Amino acid sequence: MFLTQTDLQDTIFLVFSVTALASALFIVNSKNVFYAAVSLAFLGLSIAVLIADLNPAAYSLYSVFHIILYVGATVVFLSVSLVMFRGLEVREIRTPWAPVISLLAAVAFFSVLVLSTSSIAISAPPSPDLQTLGERMISQYWFPAIVLIVGLLTTMIEAIALARRD
Repeated sequence: MFLTQTDLQDTIFLVFSVTALASALFIVNSKNVFYAAVSLAFLGLSIAVLIADLNPAAYSLYSVFHIILYVGATVVFLSVSLVMFRGLEVREIRTPWAPVISLLAAVAFFSVLVLSTSSIAISAPPSPDLQTLGERMISQYWFPAIVLIVGLLTTMIEAIALARRD
């Protein structure tokens, strides 16, 4: 009658897996770079939720950093690029054999990946205490965190300045 935690995690996994796959397909097939950037943000958010869904106690902090760093920086970078190269015209070249080559490369890559990881014993990662992890990150990695925050703020200010220039 009621959803258990496993059912809820399975539902979250299913919904965000479909969202991630749909976003990835939209990015590849999109003709508009802006819509591809927005779809990339949805892909990054879906991946962050999937990471946190693995083990919420252990990976929630990593998921937050994924959203801040990868999703935020990528969308800001693409927004700046769109503003800078607004008048640039790109000519599309159709190559009829490219899908076949990329399919063969993908099959080869995944074959090598499966064959090389099939002998690795899989064990559950230890669940760190989030308070301990947070204290450790603040005490040991405070300088890279400040550099990251300043870098992202600078990029946002540059993006706003470039967008307002028009």
